[in-house]
Amino acid sequence: MKIFFLLLIISLQVHCDDESIAKKAYQANINALMIFTSQDGLNTGHYRFTKIGVEMDIYHLPFLYHLKSSYENINFFVMGNIGYSRTKLDDNFLRPVPHETPVTLNYQNQLRTYTGGLGIGIRYHNDYGFNILTGIEMIYSRTGIKVLSADDDLGDAIKDFFDGNYNNNLTYKFLLSFEYRKEYRGFHPYAVLNYKLYETKTDFSLDELMTFSTQASVSTFGFGTETPHLYDYKDMYLTLEGYLYGHYLSGDITNISGFDTYYTFGVVAYWNTPQRINWAERFFLEASTVNSTGLEGYNVGIGFTVDF
Repeated sequence: MKIFFLLLIISLQVHCDDESIAKKAYQANINALMIFTSQDGLNTGHYRFTKIGVEMDIYHLPFLYHLKSSYENINFFVMGNIGYSRTKLDDNFLRPVPHETPVTLNYQNQLRTYTGGLGIGIRYHNDYGFNILTGIEMIYSRTGIKVLSADDDLGDAIKDFFDGNYNNNLTYKFLLSFEYRKEYRGFHPYAVLNYKLYETKTDFSLDELMTFSTQASVSTFGFGTETPHLYDYKDMYLTLEGYLYGHYLSGDITNISGFDTYYTFGVVAYWNTPQRINWAERFFLEASTVNSTGLEGYNVGIGFTVDF
């Protein structure tokens, strides 16, 4: 069994005399890395975990697509994500000399995490603007240590996905979300409250797949609004959206990250093309910042909304 410590924090350092303790600490670290790599509100960008002296670069593409339904108020949806993160020590952070461990995160290497998930859920919605969504997603991830190099880039990282020294992990993600979305004088305000529960299996076996023990959860409350048409051109138009989200962490992840809350503020520009392009409803450019007492960062993302 491949066991190594991810030295993201000093407070969770333990000796390897007890394999069960080592495995629990390893799983807690893996679970935290997987959540931050795939979590909404931490999109493609650069982040600093200021309390534990760690930097993380994230490349993340989440998606959720509502399927057509013959029922008036109920439909199924498909959700998922693909993600990649690089984690390394912050050069400006002072820390004590770590204990000896089989593999350590140091200034000459970095931790790489790859995620890919797919799930299904069901949504109830009505004419008053209320939506209730619930679903389950399975996220496969691989994690391992890689020595830093001068030509380190995303292309090299993708090749490393097939490295035999990487550990395999499987995560169950449960989602429960309450939303309110309603048009008001051309604006589209909304409020969201959701709860996500994560359970991670490391070097999983068939027996372990049916064993559940809660490791971490993320609760989110947010609100925002999208503007009316700001500019029209040949059946296409521009709108802007602003939003603010608060996230509350619970479980093992708070010990790993050094904080239990963080906030996301963002602005999105949409170029809507409902009549001009048959495969895309609109394209967007998004910029946001993330802050807490132990986390700071930013992200910039571009993408599109599919329309089939």
